[in-house]
Order: sequence, then structure tokens, then C-alpha cells
Amino acid sequence: MTTRVGEIVVGYDGSGDSELALDWADELAAEQGRPLHVLISEVDPTQVLEATSDWHAAKMAQLESDARDRLAGARCKDSRIEIASVPPTQALIDASARAATVVVGARGHSLLSGVVLGSVSQHVTRHASCPVVVARAPYHPDSDRIVVGVDGSTGSRKALEFAFEHASRNNAPVTAIHAWRNSGRQEGLVEEIEAAERLLSEALAGFSDEYPDVKVLTEAIPIAPHRVLADASHAAALVVVGSRGLGAFTGLLLGSVSQSVLHHAQCTVAVVR
Repeated sequence: MTTRVGEIVVGYDGSGDSELALDWADELAAEQGRPLHVLISEVDPTQVLEATSDWHAAKMAQLESDARDRLAGARCKDSRIEIASVPPTQALIDASARAATVVVGARGHSLLSGVVLGSVSQHVTRHASCPVVVARAPYHPDSDRIVVGVDGSTGSRKALEFAFEHASRNNAPVTAIHAWRNSGRQEGLVEEIEAAERLLSEALAGFSDEYPDVKVLTEAIPIAPHRVLADASHAAALVVVGSRGLGAFTGLLLGSVSQSVLHHAQCTVAVVR
């Protein structure tokens, strides 16, 4: 398997969500002027009782044909398809070492199931060397809002950079959210909110100058981050998070917060590192 430096890599298995991922990856590749690399992992025939070598070959041929049909109308004109001889998890993680971004669908067919809700998603989002975009149809298809989680860490700054770049290319607004789990006591809440607003202001410093075309809204919310981001996804086109954070965002994509966001988000999620 060979991935060129800077490619947009997308996992494809013929499912509806993988078709959405391919569309998303095509748009990203076209916008960024990057090549598009479509990876189709060889299906393990032992996962199907009736599977035969003929069935396996026919399945691979059909997937490749379907991918080519979809690429015929793609915006990106520099694209290629590769059949990987390794499981999807390994193929995507290996490709991420040289890719600019890896894109996967939120759910796949049973043969490649688990993309995002199972072992494939868990390993790819934890171990990929580049940003991972998990594509799913938004609850509100007409929304162009981009939500980004902010905690002042290096990871959240990278998330902000990704969010602003994407917003600028798509003429979309950004909502930057800092959330934290409040104890429930009112004492000190005003001070916590003021500190959160300062953190947001400091984190966003310079972005408005660099991206004057992007409309920005900030929100400081004393509620658990995974709940806030999942709720915000209801009216968003994209949620962007850093792979690791500080404080309430610690372990995002390595712990319960990340898994909760990926399970419950109602739009595409980008995990940036």
C-alpha cells in the first residue's frame, strides 16, 4: 500500500455512510488542491458463512466499480483507488502516516462494521497520525455551522485552525465553545464563566485577523463537554475537536468524552491532531 504525502485518504465499503465519506473527502481534496486516495480493504471471507473465493473477488470488483462510478463526477481530478490487502483499521492507520486527512463513514456494511462505533473507529481515531474526519449526514442538512471545542491546549488550537480554514473555504460561521463540568454550586460560578470567557478570547486571538471573512460566536457553558458538543451538533454541519486537551477535555478521543461525542453527534466530526 502506497500513500503519497499530503493525500486525502478515504475508506470506502459501499455503505451509505462510506459514500458520504467519499463525497466529503472529494470536496476536501478539491478545496485544498490535494490528491484523493480511495482505500477499499479486502473483506475477510471468514466473516460470512457462505463466502467463497469467487464471492470475495466479485465483492471487491463491485466495490471498485462503484467507487469508480462515484469518482466519475468528482470535483477532485487527481484521484486513485487502491485495494488494500490488510484489514481496514491497519490500512487507514498506515495511510495516515503520510496523509493530510483520513475520512471514514460513521457506519459501514456488516463486513466492515465498526467504523466509528466499533474497533475500527476506536483504533483509527486513537492511533491515526493525522486528522480524522468521521462523516455522517447532519440532522439539519441546510446548516453550515461549524462547532469547535476549545480548552486552551495545543490540541484545541489545532482544532481551531482546522475549523477556521474549513469555514473560510466554505463561507461558514464558527461557534467556539468552552465547556466544563460545574459542581452545581452557584458560589463562584460568575468567576468561572469570566475565566472561561477570557480563555476563549485568548484562544481566538489572531484568528479574526487571519480569517476576517469568518463570523465567530463564542459560548462558555458550565456543563459537561461531551453533552455540550453533542447537543451543539444537532444544529451543526461539523464538530471539530482536538485529539487531546486539558482539564475537562482531557482524553478527548481517548476516553469517554470522545466516544460519547462520536456516538451521539448528529453531524460530521473532525478529530484534529
